[in-house]
Amino acid sequence: MWLFLRVDGVGEFEHPQHPNMMVSDESGELWRGGGLAIEYLEPQNRWEISFEGLLRKGPYRQQWSEEEGELVPVKFSLHWENFTEVFNFSIDSHRCTFARALAEEPWSIEFFRRVKKQAEHFRHEQWGQSVGAIEIENHEKTELSLKGVRSHSYGIRNWSEIYRYVMILARFEDGTAAHLTVINMPAITANLTVGYVFLPDGRKAGIEWSNASLTQMADDGVIEDEYRVSFTACGKCFDVSATLDKQACPAVYNGLRGSGVFHECVARFQLNGLTPGWGLMEFYYRDEAARPVPRLQLGAGINEPPRP
Repeated sequence: MWLFLRVDGVGEFEHPQHPNMMVSDESGELWRGGGLAIEYLEPQNRWEISFEGLLRKGPYRQQWSEEEGELVPVKFSLHWENFTEVFNFSIDSHRCTFARALAEEPWSIEFFRRVKKQAEHFRHEQWGQSVGAIEIENHEKTELSLKGVRSHSYGIRNWSEIYRYVMILARFEDGTAAHLTVINMPAITANLTVGYVFLPDGRKAGIEWSNASLTQMADDGVIEDEYRVSFTACGKCFDVSATLDKQACPAVYNGLRGSGVFHECVARFQLNGLTPGWGLMEFYYRDEAARPVPRLQLGAGINEPPRP
């Protein structure tokens, strides 16, 4: 579970478990864990998201620390409703991106067996709006209206097969929304580009081509302040530049053994040099040492504020 908040004039907050991401599953009729609850009201249309518990006030941590930090009672409730249709990566992705990536690899029966196995993992995304309120101790209740993406992955994903990736999620003021991922899975492909664009009129299109390359995007582990990529979709060219907020770039470990690390960086974007946007750049690196996550706690007690 990942939970990060940034409230203007108040500060940054993250779940006390972070950079660990594992919490106890307390689900019943809805998913619940670590103080966070997610309930679908209408599949692929409406969801309720709520949290009540303690969050650690920032700055965001980049690595594990024994210090607990300042824990603050926080409560929020959001109603999420879609305003785009679903993009199904298995069905809606453009075939040219896969063909181009696979053509660069040596072919064999074993190679195509590994490719086929990847079909056991599924993902879809759609964009929507969350409306609700947040209450932070010693601060006034704040009404919220937020636009963002709902991403759902399911099936079999073997993280040991993923060496690294960079993902861009951005929404622009003209209503355009985009997802671009460049991923290195050594057993299959060293540089697969996949993603989509939702146009302002609601049409969706899979990305056909991109100049994005992992060798030019923090390959040495140093995340720069600015990036620029181009891609094509639905016969149009999109030039996207990103300026990262290095004060809002939290990290979380992957799994029980910390076999990788995610850096989730808030960014401001610009589309074709004109249209402002906002979103995230996510950088994933596999940790070859795969050390056990230190002091991992799966109990819910750390998330519960003191009771009178």
